[in-house]
Amino acid sequence: MSSLIDEIASTYDDTPYMSYAFHQTAPEHLRAVAHLFGLDTPVPGRARVLELGCAAGGNLIPFAVRYPDAEVVGIDISSVQIAAGQRVIDAMKLENMRLIHGSITEIGEDLGQFDYVIGHGVYSWVPSDVREAVLRVCRERLTPRGVALISYNTYPGWKAKEIVRDAMLLRGGTRSTPEEKLSYARGMVNFLHDMSTEGSVLKRVMDDNIDTIRHGDTHYLMHEFMELCNAPCYFRDFLAAAQMHELAYLAEANVSLMFASNYGSRIAEPLLRECAGQQQVLEQLLDFLSNRTFRQTLLVHAARSNDVRYGLDHQRIASLHVAGSFYPTNAKQSHWRHAKHGDLDTASEVERQVVRALNRAWPSTVPVAQLLIREDATALSGDDCQVVLKLVEQMIISNQLRFRREPLVCASEPSNYPCAIAGVRALFNETLNHQAPIGLFNQWHENLPRLGAVEAALLPLLDGTRSVDALVKAMQDLAANGQLRFKHEDSFLESPEAIAIAAEDHTGRVLQWMAQTALLEQTA
Repeated sequence: MSSLIDEIASTYDDTPYMSYAFHQTAPEHLRAVAHLFGLDTPVPGRARVLELGCAAGGNLIPFAVRYPDAEVVGIDISSVQIAAGQRVIDAMKLENMRLIHGSITEIGEDLGQFDYVIGHGVYSWVPSDVREAVLRVCRERLTPRGVALISYNTYPGWKAKEIVRDAMLLRGGTRSTPEEKLSYARGMVNFLHDMSTEGSVLKRVMDDNIDTIRHGDTHYLMHEFMELCNAPCYFRDFLAAAQMHELAYLAEANVSLMFASNYGSRIAEPLLRECAGQQQVLEQLLDFLSNRTFRQTLLVHAARSNDVRYGLDHQRIASLHVAGSFYPTNAKQSHWRHAKHGDLDTASEVERQVVRALNRAWPSTVPVAQLLIREDATALSGDDCQVVLKLVEQMIISNQLRFRREPLVCASEPSNYPCAIAGVRALFNETLNHQAPIGLFNQWHENLPRLGAVEAALLPLLDGTRSVDALVKAMQDLAANGQLRFKHEDSFLESPEAIAIAAEDHTGRVLQWMAQTALLEQTA
């Protein structure tokens, strides 16, 4: 490895990145996005998956758990992160996954080919020769029908963030330890934020970033703002670099970013006239309008570019499995709200039926084909089928639906013998005992928030052999032993009666949260 790569490796050894699952990098999602835009890709069950810059493997472990017949490989330059991840893999007995300590520049044909190549959080944070290697590996190691995902920092949004980075490096970059570097860097940003002139460009930049700098995790700030390399680029320049390696643009992992309609007709209409069907030109203009800072771009071999279709096809949509959760804002159920992605109007009963079906199944998927049948099991008319397909299309474009090619089935309600999904209990015990830098995950390949006391006490017990009553009793016993304390208002509960009521209430609510978070398996 070059001296610069050695220096970068040492920064990750000194400050390991927390290794999380990133839901939009899941191979199942990449397969579904490719399908949406006209391409068929390998099924995940027996796929070979490679992650470049895998840290401790936290983004690969969930996939390896879900698909024991798949083959999963990660590579990273940090020996500390690779060692930590391998300990977890060994403890979880994941025989289909391995981690390699090495540089992306060293990857050759001996590693074989892969159906999915993931490079999340690498491309912008390495020197130019490694960026070239990332694209070379995608070209050489990707199977003919495979998909690669590369994430990177983008202009124009990062133009402003570079001011923050430069200020942090100016004061903190030469300090000795990571803690000292970040402390001095934060002090610089605080000073500029407090002293910059109201209404100035500097003041706006500092206002936009101050919360992130003050409250962001150490590992994120050190590697995002103070890493030796950080090379944002325009979307068009990234695509030009990919084209030099015979790779072509497929889509964004977050497909909602690709559609001008999400920005309102006042913006969409002139843009669509200007771009005249040129998807890449449209998205570059949208980057300017949204001041985008980050992209997760899907690439395929250039030979497949002519098969990509950006006009969504209802026949392909009809073969998807979709999931979503909404709550009504009025008694007529004509208006609904998504927790993260805006509102939805349903003008007809068939549209309301779709939303009710999604809510009943959540967090599992529903086949779109099933949404084309009425609740009384009679078939919809041709016109009503078009209404449903148009609604599903709108919800996908608006980022209100998750979608897959294959069904995803999990518990929507906790059973009497609740069971956490495979691998999560083992991972939790390993991270608890050895403080491994790997996040917990759910069936949607999402990172879970840090567990509270009751969640952490319950999770190791959810092996499907204990009834809900037994779990409540276990919580009572932990409280009686002083290992768990329940609080009401500002006081800890002391009486056995009050603790028993609290244990039942907390256990029920936590199990319901786990079900809605796709953390529980569906059991008989």
